[in-house]
Amino acid sequence: MNKNFDIAIVGGGLVGLATACALSQHGLNIALVDANIHQHQQLFHNEIGIRASAINNASQRYFAQIGIWDDLLASKRVQDFSEIGVWEKNGQAHLAAHAKDYGYANLGYIIENDVISHYLYQYALSRTNITIYPDQAINSEFSQDYACLTLSNETVLYAKLVIGADGAHSWIRKQENISVFERNYIHHAVITTVETSYPHQSCARQIFYPNGIVAFLPLWQQNKSCLVWSTKPDNAAMLSSMSESDFCNELFHLTGDKVGQCQLINPRMVFPLKARLARQFIKHRLVLIGDAAHTIHPLAGQGVNLGFQDSALLVTTIKKLIDQQKDFGLVDNLKLFQFMRRKDTLVMLTAMRTIQDMFNGDSLVKKLIRTVGMNTIDHCSPIKKQLIKYAMHI
Repeated sequence: MNKNFDIAIVGGGLVGLATACALSQHGLNIALVDANIHQHQQLFHNEIGIRASAINNASQRYFAQIGIWDDLLASKRVQDFSEIGVWEKNGQAHLAAHAKDYGYANLGYIIENDVISHYLYQYALSRTNITIYPDQAINSEFSQDYACLTLSNETVLYAKLVIGADGAHSWIRKQENISVFERNYIHHAVITTVETSYPHQSCARQIFYPNGIVAFLPLWQQNKSCLVWSTKPDNAAMLSSMSESDFCNELFHLTGDKVGQCQLINPRMVFPLKARLARQFIKHRLVLIGDAAHTIHPLAGQGVNLGFQDSALLVTTIKKLIDQQKDFGLVDNLKLFQFMRRKDTLVMLTAMRTIQDMFNGDSLVKKLIRTVGMNTIDHCSPIKKQLIKYAMHI
């Protein structure tokens, strides 16, 4: 069976779903392909998800533009954070910022990934010009005038453009032989949800120590936080195999004076961390966005925001090309999009590498640089405000 669409999106995660929803508002017929997409259908209101994201101002505006922000707020599972606290264990480096000191209502939002994807999925279901295919794409072909995707159920989709939003191990990227620059962060992330004896007080906390980084992202319940513990692979393996009590004792040893005793309320998940950058984001009738185009270290919580910024700019670009009666599947018409997104991604990749390298190890020289650098920023309001504005994307 052959089906014709304006755009086919491979990947129904956060970024793929957001892109389908946003594009559907411009009268385009969208195919959304993901074999596991129905996992977003149910949201268990009494269960907290394991993974959460720090959503910046730009991503919040994008959710509002799509039309799901009010639904997210109504779920009562959106936690704004008004303060950040960063410090070095057994060191003098520290950095703190409060939204009110800069005239902001907050510095961002922490939302469970499951909550965002659920409301995006519900919105996609409500759109008559989005067709969801819970199937796997098994072949792709690109001709001068159209792209063609063959699905596992033998359906063949024809589209003017294919958008690859199928994650770090993107099938469509590999299928089209787009090479990837990779750098191993030599870190794995141990992710879970914890209940802390002290309330988080809307503060996102991050602790650097010689073997890694511990981050607490405040959730919608005052004593619940998403824990992201980035550390060396052998240490991550040890942490994931520990008993819950030993794990919590190890965590308390690093962070206890800030958050108190912790209890696990979700299993621990372990993810290898790599910096990735696709050599190109665009080919003839193909665009890569989100983790299919780039991945970064989670220490600044900007990975998913980069993906939403890809999505928002691509939607804007496609809308402009339609208004100008230009073909949005041609490489020449997408070069500005690629330039803008690669530029922002390279800045973030460089920043993450610099921060991780600087906090990796416990040499006296590095400790001195960390202390002087962070404390200088902490006491220089104009610099700190610019960093906050960049992180918030305002």
